[in-house]
Amino acid sequence: MKKTVGIAGLGLIGASMALALREKDYEVLGTDRDPEVIRKALERGMIRKGSTEPGAILPEADIVILAMYPGAILDYALEHKNLFRPGQIITDVAGLKGRIVRRLQAELEPEFLGGHPMAGRETSGLESAREELFLGTSYILTPTEKNTPAALSVLTELARDLGAAQVRTMSPEAHDGLVAYTSHMPHLLALALMDIWEEGSQDMAGGSFRDATRVARINEALWGELFLENKKELLPRLRRFQEVLRDYEALLETGDREALEERMRRAKGRKERIEP
Repeated sequence: MKKTVGIAGLGLIGASMALALREKDYEVLGTDRDPEVIRKALERGMIRKGSTEPGAILPEADIVILAMYPGAILDYALEHKNLFRPGQIITDVAGLKGRIVRRLQAELEPEFLGGHPMAGRETSGLESAREELFLGTSYILTPTEKNTPAALSVLTELARDLGAAQVRTMSPEAHDGLVAYTSHMPHLLALALMDIWEEGSQDMAGGSFRDATRVARINEALWGELFLENKKELLPRLRRFQEVLRDYEALLETGDREALEERMRRAKGRKERIEP
């Protein structure tokens, strides 16, 4: 049967989900606080029905996707929890899972199962939405003992319909540790490189510099929230990275070429094993 998906928040991720799912066996509804966003989503055919009033959308959905910043997800879900109904599956797209999953599984009557599509762009908003945003990506689901196999199956199918190449399951806590290294750290390193920008170097910046700093075109409101919310996981990894940089600094100061090359071979070998 065709499933009805209600997307709350039609920014980059929510609107891209709407575009991807409209071509599949889903009926897509949308709600957003901005009436202009709703107008554009309807005009572009992203959604079949849209409203700034959550009560006109959320109760109709079989699957509700909360597509907003982590802090806003908690506030929104708790404010509107009377609009959810038994039998629905509620999920989210937040880059952090621990606090959200624990709170919403305790507070909501329908089943909540956390999700995180590992996709994004340097720009935000509905105008940046792309149907292919999730193609070939990883989609993480964070079930707990409170989730049912049926809900996990439904959201796994939805992730694959979005275009995800792999759907991984892990605990909310494992997720937050993993993204601290694979997502939050690279963004901090890109920002640090731009913090020491040398004037005139743009004419000499090669592909490696552009690749390393691409994500410095950052949504500071979102990423400031992510960094601070996940600092328990992020700070130990940041300190470990500083230790490694000091190791390289020492090798350069002593001129120990043999040890330096061995260090580089080891790092290269890890990269080749991960991405042959």
